[in-house]
Parts: sequence; structure tokens; C-alpha cells
Amino acid sequence: MAVLRPFETEIIEKFKTFSVPEARGGKATPRKGVWIRGHLLDVKSGYVYSMFKSWRLFCRLAEELMGVRIEAGTYQDFRTYFHLLKQLGLVRVYTEYIEKGRRTVHYEAVPGRLRDPAWTRPFQTKYPETDWTIKTAKEKARLRKKYPRRRRRAGS
Repeated sequence: MAVLRPFETEIIEKFKTFSVPEARGGKATPRKGVWIRGHLLDVKSGYVYSMFKSWRLFCRLAEELMGVRIEAGTYQDFRTYFHLLKQLGLVRVYTEYIEKGRRTVHYEAVPGRLRDPAWTRPFQTKYPETDWTIKTAKEKARLRKKYPRRRRRAGS
């Protein structure tokens, strides 16, 4: 039977979802980057697809064992997130060449950047000019009126 690793249990305790609708602790909680950092420290290095499979397993175990629902997202979401961490210099790439010219690409956490706050909010670090505040229902309605969807013409 699979069990949660110590850093995974710590993530669940630290980034709990809230039951109060105004708190909005669901998708916005910064678990993925913290999990990637902890996973890379635990296994030393890895490649993206194996990490994604481990991330999905963590999400499933968190719900089964602790009742915490974490959306794993798609593989493409995970790759995009990982690419952002690479752009911010939090993870580095190294390539291993194996038989017959084949290569494997592994990633590891950059030792000097382990305490960087960008692990928890990489999108906000990369794009600070964007308004990242969570909008209320009234603000969302106002923005929908301000920027309406364009209607398609018949026959186009």
C-alpha cells in the first residue's frame, strides 16, 4: 500500500483548502511547485513524465488517506508549470547520453534556490504586472460587461 512521504504530509497540512467560499483555497493554493521541490530533493533528479505520475499518485493518496481534494491537472499543465520553474532558474537540466545516441533529460533542483519564494508562486514571479487578485462575483460580472464576447457571424 502506498503512503505519503513526510514532505507530502507537510504540504497537505500547510496548504489546506478552506470550506468558506470567500477564502477560495482550492485551485489557487501553491502546492505543485512546493511538491516538485520536495520530490526533487527526495529523489535527487528525475524526468517530467515520471514526476507527473508521482504527482497524480500524491493527489489521489491525499484524497484517499486525508480527505483533501487536489486537482492534478493534465500532463500539459504539469509540463507548462515545470517549464516556468526552469525559466525562473529553480530547476536545471542535465542530459545523459545512453546507448546508440539516445538521450534522457533529467531535472534537479538548484541548491542555492531552494528557499526562493518563486517555488510557491511562479506565475506571479514571472508576470508581476498582471493583476492576480481573486475577483468577486460582482467584479467578474462587471468585467464581462466591459469585455463582451464577440459574436460569430452566420456563415463564417
